[in-house]
Amino acid sequence: MININISLSDVDYEAALDALLPIFMEYLSKKSDNPFLTTILTKTKSISTAAAKGALKALPQETRDELAVVCLNHYKNDIIHILTETSRQKGIIMELNDIAISIQE
Repeated sequence: MININISLSDVDYEAALDALLPIFMEYLSKKSDNPFLTTILTKTKSISTAAAKGALKALPQETRDELAVVCLNHYKNDIIHILTETSRQKGIIMELNDIAISIQE
């Protein structure tokens, strides 16, 4: 078996937020130790993108990276499909079994 590690940096969290807002809201409500924030997030069905971006900016980098991992894992099957199809288009026939997305320690 061949293992390939992919490193990401300079993730533009704000640009991706529009598409990932529901995932962000669920993750943030579970992650927050602030009961006030958790209450607001769980009771607010639709939060503005501007408010979410403001909350995102206030999070520590470690938490933003955790959020990126959550979002990438949410779309893991799509990523596998895209990588497999792109490889096939280039003449490399293979089956991509899995990818591991986590924070590097």
